[in-house]
Amino acid sequence: MKKTKVRRTDFSFIKVENKSKKVYDSLSKTVFIGKKVLYLPTCHSTNDIAAEIVRAPFFSEGTVVITDQQTAGRGQRGNQWLTSQGQNFTFSLVLKPNFLEISEQFLLSQAVALGVRAYLAQYAPGSCVKWPNDLYIDSRKVGGILIENSLQGTRLAHSIVGIGLNINQQQFEAVRASSLSRETGSTYSLTEEFPRLLQWLESYYLRLRSGRQQEIRQEYLQYLLGYQQQRNFRANERSFRGTIAGISNTGKLQLTLADGTRPEFGVKEIEWTWED
Repeated sequence: MKKTKVRRTDFSFIKVENKSKKVYDSLSKTVFIGKKVLYLPTCHSTNDIAAEIVRAPFFSEGTVVITDQQTAGRGQRGNQWLTSQGQNFTFSLVLKPNFLEISEQFLLSQAVALGVRAYLAQYAPGSCVKWPNDLYIDSRKVGGILIENSLQGTRLAHSIVGIGLNINQQQFEAVRASSLSRETGSTYSLTEEFPRLLQWLESYYLRLRSGRQQEIRQEYLQYLLGYQQQRNFRANERSFRGTIAGISNTGKLQLTLADGTRPEFGVKEIEWTWED
């Protein structure tokens, strides 16, 4: 997770950009997520914009910033998130998970990943989560999540949840990249699917907020790609095989190695490798 500093800025641009003809209406079937939706035809990063406006009095928890084209999107490990214009979901969601201690912040990542997975599973039963928070359909990556947290004392103050989800895109440079459309053979209306996705996200966030942390952890393991299976990894400049044994409460990947040891790895300490 990444700590961000939110700075005050000039919000006058919002009044102009928000008059776009694109239809991403506020949601009527949710409690608070998606009640305010800011659509920008193009922007550098929805996470950056959400971080700039998070403290503005007219932006509340559940506000969504969504765009058709992100020119400087970020992924895990500092990678750039690339997507075709107008074919996928690229948005950021503002949350206030001040019920979570700093040590519990991976629970937010788990809840968000499970919400997106549940949405995908309506159409693709093979949907799963690859640690820490990539979305896969079988062995193909269709999305990713980047959460940037600001802290207050020992708790989370605000979280900017950036989500990139490939929906209708057909061509990819990366070998393992895919989309919901490619995996199911159907084409989807983004404006119709958007409220469905947000409803699933809110459902899992409300579970987390109501104190059902252990349920979230258990379900995350249930849908974790490679759980209790041997997989290939690389760490400390060496390649090895290990069985995914679990996830620590702080979000570290727990492996069981051939010699019986059970090391734990953070996101930047280990890389998943593939045989093909």
